[in-house]
Amino acid sequence: FALNIQRYAHIRLHAERQERSKRSSKGSRNGYGTTAVDGNGTGHTLPREELTGNTEQETDPLTRSFNSTDSQDTVCPNEDHVQDPTYLRSPYWWAGIMLMTIGETGNFLAYGFAPASIVSPLGVVALISNCVIAPFMLKERFRWRDFWGVVVAVGGAVTVVLSAKQKEKKLSPHDVIGAITATEFEVYMGVTILLIGVLTWASPKYGSKTILVDLGLVGLFGGYTALSTKGVASMLSWTLWMAFTTPITYALVAVLIGTAVMQVRYVNKALQRFDSTQVIPVQFVLFTLSVIIGSAVLYRDFEKTTRERALKFVGGCLLTFFGVFLITSGRDSRNDDDGDE
Repeated sequence: FALNIQRYAHIRLHAERQERSKRSSKGSRNGYGTTAVDGNGTGHTLPREELTGNTEQETDPLTRSFNSTDSQDTVCPNEDHVQDPTYLRSPYWWAGIMLMTIGETGNFLAYGFAPASIVSPLGVVALISNCVIAPFMLKERFRWRDFWGVVVAVGGAVTVVLSAKQKEKKLSPHDVIGAITATEFEVYMGVTILLIGVLTWASPKYGSKTILVDLGLVGLFGGYTALSTKGVASMLSWTLWMAFTTPITYALVAVLIGTAVMQVRYVNKALQRFDSTQVIPVQFVLFTLSVIIGSAVLYRDFEKTTRERALKFVGGCLLTFFGVFLITSGRDSRNDDDGDE
């Protein structure tokens, strides 16, 4: 519900911008031109070609500046030319944020009682509910292929749950500090920070061409959000007093908040540019992969896993991802013209 309401907010804002642009263009055309009197004494507006006397002069920089849309908006302002609305001023978008906060509260509790690599694949519930919600709220098309994708994804999620360990070890602040300072996690941090830097640079240039840029950032930031959430939730369930008296808790909370804000930023960029039926499944896959890898490195989720459980987990993830592929493939791309805006 949260992401679809936010997508609805972006659709409304896009429609408002288009209407505003049409009114501005219409007002500019009505206000630009030179009136002359012909032989019958009737006034008429001379076209630009007659004013310049030669169409070749259209290459003149000054003439080009008058013909540009930006210059018309600047030189010929009208009463409709006000600051463009942003999603941060949309009540629908903030309603989505409130619903997202409620949902993430349940996520936070789950990380305290189960491995992150198990909790993350269960985010397929959001994907399944989206396939039902989006066609009703946003009039997005629901296909038989989507139905079978949902069935396969549910089967994969159930298999992942069956592969979970029966008991989850509670982490103390000392355990969390030891895991963070391990060489393996430092290498993981170096690689992911480099990828974040590259994708952040690529987002303005290539984000509207491929959905993987913005959602790649969402996945990488989401991995750190899940890992920090797991650390805080586990310490709180282990010992409440010690968790609040150690600096590592506040460091993890800072990472949690910072990366969560960045997730919201880039998932909204993706929602501006692509349909939610594309955004939510791809976000799920990239987020899940990021959490599984990060949790395996930081919390060693698979250190003592039996072969049977490992096969169930891998098979469940593959089934889930195949279901996501069925849902996302074969769709027409529909990018908004003002995605970058």
